[in-house]
Amino acid sequence: MALTHISGTIAELKVFCYCSLPFERIRQLQIMSRETENILDMNIKDTDTWKALNNGGWTNRRLKEGYKCDNCKRAIAIKKVTVSEFGTYRVDLEFMAKDNIRDMSLFAGRRNMVSRGINLAKGEKYKKSFYIAVTPYIPALSAKRYVDKTIYVSFTHADIVQLCDIKVLKEEVPVIWVAGDSTLTDQNAGIPYYPYGSCAGWAQTILRFAKKAAVCNLAHSGMTSNCFRDDGHYGIAKKMMKKGDFFIIQFGHNDQKRRNLQPFGGYSDNLEKYVEEVRKLGAFPVICSPISRIPAMEDGKYYSLLAPYRDACERVANKLKAPFIDLHDYTFDKWIEFGDSAKDFFIPGDITHTNEYGALLIGDFFAKEITKQSDDSFFDKKIIENSKAPVTDIASEEKTLPKEKPGFDIFGIEPPYVDIKGIPEYKDIKKAFKYCLLDPCVMYAHPYAVMPRAQLLMVMFKAFRMAGKRPYGGEFADISKYDWDAGYIQALVDEDMIDEKTIGHDKESGKKLFRPDDSLTYAEFMSFIVRFLEKNKEKRKKVTLEQSLRKAYELRILGDVSFTKDGKKIFKDTKQNVINEKYEIATETYISRAEIYMGLARFMDIAGGVESDLPSGLDIHPVH
Repeated sequence: MALTHISGTIAELKVFCYCSLPFERIRQLQIMSRETENILDMNIKDTDTWKALNNGGWTNRRLKEGYKCDNCKRAIAIKKVTVSEFGTYRVDLEFMAKDNIRDMSLFAGRRNMVSRGINLAKGEKYKKSFYIAVTPYIPALSAKRYVDKTIYVSFTHADIVQLCDIKVLKEEVPVIWVAGDSTLTDQNAGIPYYPYGSCAGWAQTILRFAKKAAVCNLAHSGMTSNCFRDDGHYGIAKKMMKKGDFFIIQFGHNDQKRRNLQPFGGYSDNLEKYVEEVRKLGAFPVICSPISRIPAMEDGKYYSLLAPYRDACERVANKLKAPFIDLHDYTFDKWIEFGDSAKDFFIPGDITHTNEYGALLIGDFFAKEITKQSDDSFFDKKIIENSKAPVTDIASEEKTLPKEKPGFDIFGIEPPYVDIKGIPEYKDIKKAFKYCLLDPCVMYAHPYAVMPRAQLLMVMFKAFRMAGKRPYGGEFADISKYDWDAGYIQALVDEDMIDEKTIGHDKESGKKLFRPDDSLTYAEFMSFIVRFLEKNKEKRKKVTLEQSLRKAYELRILGDVSFTKDGKKIFKDTKQNVINEKYEIATETYISRAEIYMGLARFMDIAGGVESDLPSGLDIHPVH
């Protein structure tokens, strides 16, 4: 067995203690960097993602002058130990308090919480043992695997805690794998440490309860139940998974934005596939329903757009006899119970992504529920029962966050998509990315694929700097009241932006159809843009599809592109690199995604508004 032993008195120990340092010194401090065989795309080296990757999930806050630390617990110490191979390791720590300590927190890996609420008297020692999994990882903003073999340990109260000893021993134990999106991924946090202003996925908190098991959180911002597989995250788990491991599955937040991942369609199919494959590998799957956003109210009732995905999770779990943890209904009810205080459990201005308090609340619930449905071989019931209860009444002083300077613009990096390198439309896609029109968290842009009509709406509304409207009036029979797209469609209806010729009709009932899953045509796309540019609503109603195409050509929305009367391009397509495209290729009258992004970016150049704020209510992933 390989043993690494490092004494705290002789090892390199990076301590970021802001309690006693003047601001000029704080500003000069840089998060430690190192040469590595795993250099990512160098264009992301200035982002917090890169810095946190090399510092156990922590970055320096860009504090404005005049900041004074109000609490010594906000100082963070970061310790690292490099091991020789992937696998699971036992970590044994020993600390000593140099002064009285109250409410210390201990983290490992990418800021996974090991312990919290540690209270020590001056001179008192604290020992802790836990397990950690060292595996490859695909970080945010990159399409490349990062194969770091470093174990990070970090803790609060850095200036009054002495790390006496750390031992790292390779030992094979079960792994609790985590598959999901930004609501449970390992999120970065800033130093000084403010839990209220620190984004956290709930799965970052469950290592506290692991019983002789390690946690490997591969959840990733922006993931759907498709993307997690397609982008390579699941492949890491499949290759390293062994008999007796545990596999947590939670998707839905991004699936609901994809027309091919309806709750009882593609989404359910994917859940079933994960469960069946994981079982074949000898691991135990558990299905979690997606956590609820802060509920909105309509017609005097609270509602959740994720409720159908919750129901789909339960149905798949029952069908396959897999454990089901209903995080959706628990959080939906909790946020309603908390009322206006519900926002205290999310990062400021967000209704989707929890802060540390929200993550702890959900993580505790998960741990209690899973021990009711399975044996206690993965999670320790005693630790769960004796753990410090999550904070439900957050003190006002904790809500006062320091003022920070703007961070690095993540949309200033090179687009991370692996399928756009060298294509003719690269520069246009890069501009659209810079204008915040594309998701920076996924690996594929599918540049030559068709775009479903309804799937266009979210990105188009970003370009228009326009918000959706609710309640949805039920104009179209193929759009339900609580569909993700319904608010966008209602706004289009109210603003007379839908050409009557693009509306279908049900053969039996005669009811109108928006045709959300039909592929978007050039004429339909240009109609939305040209109608938006026409500020006179009466004139807007009369703009035809043919006029839209002609006007778009005059404005060079798609560059030097001409169209026939029926809306077909009259130049030869240059569709490259499409052999492996999983979706239908855009041909004839159908517009490709690359052309949509190009058109929206050029529209923004024409109409202005690039510097204006995005509309409220958009789901923005908290990557840095």
